[in-house]
Amino acid sequence: MNNKQHRNKFLEVLDNGVNRFADLSSYFNKVIIISHNDADGISCLHLMQNLLYRMNLDYDYFIYNRSVSWKNYLEGILSKRNTDKMAYLFTDVGSNLSELIPIIENRNEMFFILDHHEVETNTDISSHPDNLIFVNPTLYGFDGLEHIAGATLTYMFAKKLYPQIIKQGWLAIIGIAGDSLKSMDKLQSFNKEIYQELLAEEVFEDQEGLILFGSMHTSILNGLKYSILPFIPGFGGESKEKIQTFLNGLNINPKKAVKDLDSPEIEQIQKKGGFESYGRYAILPQKGGLLSFAFEHALLLNILCFKNISAAVSIIQLQNITRYAKKVYSEYISNLAQNLKILSNELPRYETDKAIFIRIRDEIPPSNWSDTASFSTVNELLDPYKVLLLGGLERKSHTIKLSIRCTRKFLKQNDYVGVNKIISNIKRELGGTGGGHKLAGGIRLSVPSYKRLKQNIEQYI
Repeated sequence: MNNKQHRNKFLEVLDNGVNRFADLSSYFNKVIIISHNDADGISCLHLMQNLLYRMNLDYDYFIYNRSVSWKNYLEGILSKRNTDKMAYLFTDVGSNLSELIPIIENRNEMFFILDHHEVETNTDISSHPDNLIFVNPTLYGFDGLEHIAGATLTYMFAKKLYPQIIKQGWLAIIGIAGDSLKSMDKLQSFNKEIYQELLAEEVFEDQEGLILFGSMHTSILNGLKYSILPFIPGFGGESKEKIQTFLNGLNINPKKAVKDLDSPEIEQIQKKGGFESYGRYAILPQKGGLLSFAFEHALLLNILCFKNISAAVSIIQLQNITRYAKKVYSEYISNLAQNLKILSNELPRYETDKAIFIRIRDEIPPSNWSDTASFSTVNELLDPYKVLLLGGLERKSHTIKLSIRCTRKFLKQNDYVGVNKIISNIKRELGGTGGGHKLAGGIRLSVPSYKRLKQNIEQYI
């Protein structure tokens, strides 16, 4: 990502992509959408499906989860006919240009990539093959998390082609809420602009109050117990009896909905609870219960993407949550709150000047390591100026599996050397498999390599 923002240049590139797609659309027999397996990606997928339907274009879609190389993944998707009458449209995924360009340049189809992840190669944009239209705001100084979600970019592209797509803008709100991980009053740049545009069009509702993301749809008792953003030490993962006693002492009904709390009640809860969490959040009025809260809706999609991708793709169009999805969500949020409590209070750790190692044995299931690491970092439960390496022995492979996370404070203090660079350094010296981005990634190492890593972690940062 460039440090200097070039807004006009980015918008020029976006317009060029829109114009090329518009000019060629009548020529395409079919468009294949390939999107990411998370809330942002699923939102992008549905925005594109709506657009292509309105344009009377035949389409199909596939979901990519980054678990395999692009070469292996696309082998079963790319048409054997290799015809220029077909187009491939990537949303929220596809910036691995060192992998993709060798594939694309040998094809006749057009490839459109709309992505907000950092480009993983220094390939010269001017040398891209003629059949690739690549639109990525990080090349022009914009941050893919702070400034523009994948759904924001996809919405901007779709709206230029079909202005009425604004009515489907609530999909962009889900993507923004799920990717930004903050209250809506803290949005920046294009995310903020699109949020305000859609609010003016009354596509969704903007409300102000106590922020307990993950549990905005429930009672204040459950909100304090199961909030994951912020995770509130002393309440998160604690017993209902303890939280009920606290609320009764404030003369606040524990069953009162979070969204129905008045200003004096919110002030009391924060003052006596010793935390601050107030801001704006998005409501989708056409939906009910959990699905009406944009962050919770996005979180549910993220959970389902790893549990049941078909359920994730379908539930975004439903007005009410299914019994299956509700059960999956409740289990996830309960486990995560409990795991964050365990991590912040109970797990032994080994610290150096720039790193924190937490080796888990049986306290937290391996399937929960990644999300526990992510939300502990987002909540800054540990030292935000140190990189977190959380994991343990994976019995099947007899290797150490590590989820590695850092904060933006860490990046600024370490010349923007992030997790992806750290993992590359580790693999070069110690072997192992894995990868990631600046803020998050993972690696598997042999036990001896893990021991060497702990002894010499500073040299890899």
